Amino acid sequence: MEALPIALPLLAAAVLAAIGSHVPRRVSDAIALLATAASAVFSFVLLARSRHGMLTYWLGGWQPRQGVAIGIVLAVDPIGAGLAALSGVLVFAALLFAMRLFDDVHAHFHVLMLAFLGALCGFGLTGDLFNLFVWFELMSAAGFALCGYKIEETASIQGAINFAVVNTIGAFLVLTGIALLYGRTGALNLVQIGRALPGADGLVLVSFALIACGFLVKGAMFPFHFWLADAHAVAPTPCASCSPA
Repeated sequence: MEALPIALPLLAAAVLAAIGSHVPRRVSDAIALLATAASAVFSFVLLARSRHGMLTYWLGGWQPRQGVAIGIVLAVDPIGAGLAALSGVLVFAALLFAMRLFDDVHAHFHVLMLAFLGALCGFGLTGDLFNLFVWFELMSAAGFALCGYKIEETASIQGAINFAVVNTIGAFLVLTGIALLYGRTGALNLVQIGRALPGADGLVLVSFALIACGFLVKGAMFPFHFWLADAHAVAPTPCASCSPA
C-alpha cells in the first residue's frame, strides 16, 4: 500500500514509453490521468492512516537486523503523505490543462510527467537519505527534459541547459554531504543516522552545510535562485506549474 503512490505512475510511464507511439493520444491521456488520479487517491489514504502514527514499509522485506538498517524503507508521516497527495493533485491538473494546451503532444510528455510524479512521491515518502537524493535526481532529470520540451526553440534549450548545469552542481554538493555523513555514521537510514550522531562535530556541520546548500540550489531558494527565471520562462505552462516546491 505504501509503495503504490510511487509505483503506479512509474509503471504507467514504463507502459507508455513502450506503447505510446503506437496508440492514439486519447489513450495516452487516459492512462496518464488514471495513474495520476490513483496515485493521488492512495496518497490521501496514506495521509489519513498516518495521522495515527508513522507507517513503515521495508522494500523487499529487508527488515533491520540488530538495529542496523540495510534495506530501503518508506516512512509515511502526514507531511510526506501530504506532499505526495499535493503532487498528485497538481500533476493531474497539469495533465488536464495540457490536453487543451497542446494540439499535438507525444506520449513522451506523459512519460516525463509520470516519472516526475513518481519521483515527487518517492521524495516525500522515503526514509533513507541516499534514496531521498535518488528520487530528487529522477525528478530533476524529468524536469530538465520537460523544461526543454519545445526542442525546436533555442531559448528552450538554453533554459534547460542552464537548469541542468546548475542543478547538477547542487547534486554534487548533496552527494558529497551524504558521503561525509555516511563516513561519519555508517548509515543512510534517517532514523539510524539520528541515533548514530552523538553531537554536531566539524564533519557533521560540513556535511549538513553541503546538503543544505545543494537542496537550496535545487529548490531555487534565495540566494541560489538565479537559474529559476531562465527555466520558468521557457518551460511549457503545465510543467512550470505542476511542482509543489
